[in-house]
Amino acid sequence: MSKRIVCKFGGSSVADAKQFKKVKSITDANPARKIIVVSAPGKRSPEETKLTDLFYSAYDLAKKSLDYSEPWNMISQRFSEIAQELNLSNAINTELEQINLQLKDKSETLSSDYLASRGEYLNAILIAEYLDAEFIDAFPIISFDDKYRISPNTYNNIAKAIEDESKVYVIPGFYGSDLHGQIKTFSRGGSDITGAILANAIDAALYENWTDVSGMLMADPRIVKDPKPIEYISYREIRELAYSGASVLHDESISPCRAKNIPINIKNTNKPEDYGTIIGPTPQSSKHPITGVAGRKGFSMIYIEKTMMNKEIGFGRRVLAILEYEGLSYELSPSAIDSMNIVVDSKELYAVQESVLENITQQMRPDQLKVFTGISLIATVGHGMTDKIGVAATLFNALADNSINVRIIDQGSSQINIIIGVSESETERAIQSIYKAFIN
Repeated sequence: MSKRIVCKFGGSSVADAKQFKKVKSITDANPARKIIVVSAPGKRSPEETKLTDLFYSAYDLAKKSLDYSEPWNMISQRFSEIAQELNLSNAINTELEQINLQLKDKSETLSSDYLASRGEYLNAILIAEYLDAEFIDAFPIISFDDKYRISPNTYNNIAKAIEDESKVYVIPGFYGSDLHGQIKTFSRGGSDITGAILANAIDAALYENWTDVSGMLMADPRIVKDPKPIEYISYREIRELAYSGASVLHDESISPCRAKNIPINIKNTNKPEDYGTIIGPTPQSSKHPITGVAGRKGFSMIYIEKTMMNKEIGFGRRVLAILEYEGLSYELSPSAIDSMNIVVDSKELYAVQESVLENITQQMRPDQLKVFTGISLIATVGHGMTDKIGVAATLFNALADNSINVRIIDQGSSQINIIIGVSESETERAIQSIYKAFIN
């Protein structure tokens, strides 16, 4: 295993020259921090438009041959201000001019992904100069296969590109190369994934994810007042919580580190002395039976009832095949002897609902077929749940005491999580009730 540490700095951590200085202080404080991944500069105030959105806006206007000067001037000003305040060279202005020429000429290589990636690209150039580090472009060393999964040769490409352990490297996050040699971006928050891929490629000692909060909390502070911090959480637990709405870390950034048992430390750029949250390979004991609770709105449930369903071999497989044919994935499928429930994303279902219901009716001949909308899924997660008697009773008593009706119950045999479905209007109260029941 390498002794090097990969550090990813999110948008809020690199929003302006003041934040750049904090990044330098952090990297200088530990010589092992050799690989730096950066996002585009984040918002400096709630009213400000995200730089990535400005790039998308400029692209859309340029493609329609409309005046894109307003978003472009805002973009140029942000990067120029940082360079001027830090007394950096004029290299960034040359890069901006080249991108502007591509917009004007509507270059063949110009795509929305290409332009959206320029926020990270330009910021990485600035950070590299400021840290006196070597800039390495994520394109094309990070590449995707035909299903937009990370291609196997990516890890070898990265290892070769940043093999000198004495150097500090800066790499832009959020993008890579597709099969056609064009820039392809990750989903929003994808710089987390870039950092995890780099950590995997060099067998890093640690992956530090620097943001504007001191690690994870046991619940969303917008819902629960002053939730307790999480000092340690396992890969499995973070995966469950991230999927269920906890948004400190991109859920797809776990797998590359998990494959090599590389710990992840979520840290606060503005309070680097804070411990943060460690995400690691093995469960650890906790004074609380749960690690956290999180929820997501926007689900619907397809309810199928048919007498003797359990005797009809292949019934479930054929139902799921109908969803697969329509390109619809499912979240949960709690079932009984004569009924089957399939929980899906409401927006995805809406586009194909008529066809899905028609095919289920024709092929499965159900006695009843209904769709229930407006459902939230809430996950209560924790390895400690396995060894504590009465966890489920505590959870459901808390909901009952607060007159919250549970529509769905799903608990795996591992008992690492209990997922419930409630009405969207009850989401916040349900999370508050569960948290209060377990955390005194």
